[in-house]
Amino acid sequence: MFAGSSEEAARRGKTGSSKFAALLSRIRAMAAGQRRDRRLRLCETLSLGEKRFIAVVEYGQHKFLLAGTPQNISLLQHLDEGSKRADQVSRPESNPD
Repeated sequence: MFAGSSEEAARRGKTGSSKFAALLSRIRAMAAGQRRDRRLRLCETLSLGEKRFIAVVEYGQHKFLLAGTPQNISLLQHLDEGSKRADQVSRPESNPD
């Protein structure tokens, strides 16, 4: 009778642990899937001292230049292809003729 009980307990333990492993595997897969779907990304930051910073943040296909202080975060500029072209026009390259 005891041998049967220990075999039954061992069988339940294996079944329970395999269910737990399957559940853990599903949770990991879901977490990995969520990481791939993240659309918000911090590209670069620059500290300006005294708890102030500027940062480039990407959301999907769009990039933004933000400024932050302990009390506030402000949008300085939406960085897209149009603003890149405007930046190139405003800063002409020097020609060493």
